Amino acid sequence: MGIIKIFQRIQSEQPRLPVWKAVVRIYARLALLLISAVSTAGEIQELSVSATHGEYNVRLVAILDAPEQHVYDVITDYANAYRINPGITSVDILPSGKDGVVRVQHRSNHRLGPFSLEVDWAGDIVETGDGHIHITTVPEFSSFHSGFARWEIQAQGNRTHVLHESSLRPAFDIFPIIGTYIVKKHIKEETLTTFSRIERYAQITLARESGGRPEQLEALLQQLEGSIDSLVYEEILTARTH
Repeated sequence: MGIIKIFQRIQSEQPRLPVWKAVVRIYARLALLLISAVSTAGEIQELSVSATHGEYNVRLVAILDAPEQHVYDVITDYANAYRINPGITSVDILPSGKDGVVRVQHRSNHRLGPFSLEVDWAGDIVETGDGHIHITTVPEFSSFHSGFARWEIQAQGNRTHVLHESSLRPAFDIFPIIGTYIVKKHIKEETLTTFSRIERYAQITLARESGGRPEQLEALLQQLEGSIDSLVYEEILTARTH
């Protein structure tokens, strides 16, 4: 639905509504449309992005419409992190020098308004074996002074309850007020996209394993169209034709 149609619908519903209030409602409805378009099957129960003293914090609670093990496998497929975050352009698994620790480094490109920003990040990842994952940013290989993240991934019937919290302190300058607003908006959109793709890839894996119907795989493919990597695309096409 276009902006003009939304505006006309709002005005027809409440013809005496002041124009400025109608505009506010337009943006509110567009925001809801964006969230529902990005997360169509799962449920985003909580999403907050804040900035305090140069540190950006994210908290997201979601119910994903896929089994826990499949969701966990997608999240911990570190070498293919670009599958769930299209902004990632390269991924390397580095030696951590510590038992039970996986060190991952990736480079990503971010479009912030009229600007393009290339960012390096590296982190030490520990999987505790109970659905919890802890990540500590490694500053010497990153564009960040510090950072941490944690995941809690728990089965909820045939679905998965996921809690994600993270905090990053950039080592690069961000213009105050407007720059902070743009970065927070970008982080929110990227987080929604990442969680949607985690769910879709988990659903694709489940569909392949269970001999999913061709139309089911087609629908999942269409939701990832334009950003699914060629290897996975070929694998799904093979599964779909057997």
